[in-house]
Amino acid sequence: MQVVSTIRLINKWWRTWGTLPVRHWVRAAALYKQGDFERASKCYEKGLKRFSAHPASFCARMDLSYCFFRLQRFEEAEIQLRQVIVKLPHSREAHIRLAKLYLWTGRTLDAVWTMKRALKGCGNHNDLVSWFLYTVSENGGPAYLIREALKLISESETGTELSPLAQAAKARLLSTRGRQGSKTQEGLERIASQEDAEVEVLLIAAETLLRQHEVASARRYLRRALAISADHPRILSLLAESYLQAGPFYNSSYANQLAIQACQSNKWLSPREMHVLAETYFHLDDRISALIIAQKAKAEGSRLLGSYPEAAVLDRLIEHLSSEPVAS
Repeated sequence: MQVVSTIRLINKWWRTWGTLPVRHWVRAAALYKQGDFERASKCYEKGLKRFSAHPASFCARMDLSYCFFRLQRFEEAEIQLRQVIVKLPHSREAHIRLAKLYLWTGRTLDAVWTMKRALKGCGNHNDLVSWFLYTVSENGGPAYLIREALKLISESETGTELSPLAQAAKARLLSTRGRQGSKTQEGLERIASQEDAEVEVLLIAAETLLRQHEVASARRYLRRALAISADHPRILSLLAESYLQAGPFYNSSYANQLAIQACQSNKWLSPREMHVLAETYFHLDDRISALIIAQKAKAEGSRLLGSYPEAAVLDRLIEHLSSEPVAS
């Protein structure tokens, strides 16, 4: 039986890559499937040291980047994806994965530029258009990028039908420009109600409903998103925000727990998640913790060259906390 499986493996590698199997990567793939990302990453690295020019090395780097991502070694994950993009500039998958990594760690503007470069280098493929629109909508601007995204939508609509993600991002962009009507809202909820709706579509729908104080409806989408990606910082922080809204759903303690989990999921790198956490401490009347976290969020936002969309709101929170006398 072992001989048969070995022969099959050799045949598969030969047909795919024109080479014999790389033992380290075969072992790494097995560990990867088991979720043992620490040991898998070591095997991928050993193989890459010996076979850096192998035709399968790009796939190995993509898998290695995911291992690093799961291990919260985000900088190393970024390095691997960048190396793939340098060698394979037309790799749409590598660009999308890099954009997703940037979004996870709060670097929304970097995600926008990644997808903008992908469109320039690879063409207006439906998946790239969708992710460019999503990253622009997630960053909330600047205005010229929103105009560019809306122009791209109008050009894309004359060809193939927009993907569900692109349609959801379009609804959010129109909302940003104050042009979202009831039909657009209904369309967004219809897309998000589909069984196979992507996490990003669910996030857009939930955030839109939350801004309209439709807390119960927003949470339905967030729970579905959480079932797909239980440690997604954006889901956790939006859920935390839902518990800060006044009314029967208010629960500042639980909001605080969720916001802490969100910050832990991206290793305290995202100003947005830290901003939400600061708000939860403010609601708990822990002004010292709120101020410390808010200042940390501002510092991280400044490190990102001021690309945090809610920077002005964060500044007002810090100003309020700094002027508020602390009870002894």
